[in-house]
This record gives sequence, C-alpha cells and structure tokens, in this order.
Amino acid sequence: MASSRWVRRWRSAGLFAKFEEGAREVGKNPSLMPRILQLHLSWAETDEEALFNAMTEWPNGGMKFPKAGIRSPHDFEQMAKLVRPDDFKGRIVISSDPDAHRAEIQRFVDLGFDRIYLHNVGRNQRDWIEVFGREVVPKLRR
Repeated sequence: MASSRWVRRWRSAGLFAKFEEGAREVGKNPSLMPRILQLHLSWAETDEEALFNAMTEWPNGGMKFPKAGIRSPHDFEQMAKLVRPDDFKGRIVISSDPDAHRAEIQRFVDLGFDRIYLHNVGRNQRDWIEVFGREVVPKLRR
C-alpha cells in the first residue's frame, strides 16, 4: 500500500526520533507527550476557487525558502507576487475534493500524530467547517 510506504519513509527519516531526542534533552518523557501537527490546506467549492484562495490568502505556503528573515510587509508582498500555482505542489493540498483532503490528513494520522490542527487558508470558513465536519473528519480512522 502506498500510504504504508509513505509512513515508513517518514518514520525512518527520523521525524519522531528528533522529537524524542529533543524531549529527553529537556528532561521530558516523549512517550507521555502529544505529537501535534498543524496542516495548512485550501478547500473551496471548486478547484479554481481553492487555488485562488491559496494564491491570494496564503502565498507563503508556496514560498520554498525560509521566511523568518523577512521583516518588511512590502518585501513580503513583493515576494508573494513571485509565487506560482506549481509552487504549492507537495506543500499543501489545494482541492475541492473532500476525499483528497481526507487522504492527506489520514497520512498524518497513520504516521502517529495525536492531534492535527487544520487551517483552511481561504475565507470560506463556515462552508469549510460544514463540509469537513460532514465529509472529512468522520471518515478519518486511527
């Protein structure tokens, strides 16, 4: 199964090993700590609207470089103008298909995250909450 291979690859890459190492360094027991993740996504009623939302509301999701050093809103705005739709590939799911989002979230559930906070980048929050509450979250499995 492709999803299982993906999970093994992430685990073998040491994501949780680094988490556990950091917890132990500060005197904590990593097995007692929650593994928390925030996922950014763009859902809308059409793929075009989902892409528009990502491009206009969350262009930093397509910026493939560190942003911590950007101090000026003007500089950030100029950099955001350079973002293209392809820049989001592999970074956030942009889709009108609830199952595409469910599959992406499920990958992280399978990986072992205890809590996953979802951030829809568009302003269509009410519709997103209704659709995800009805069609996505109930279908996730531990």
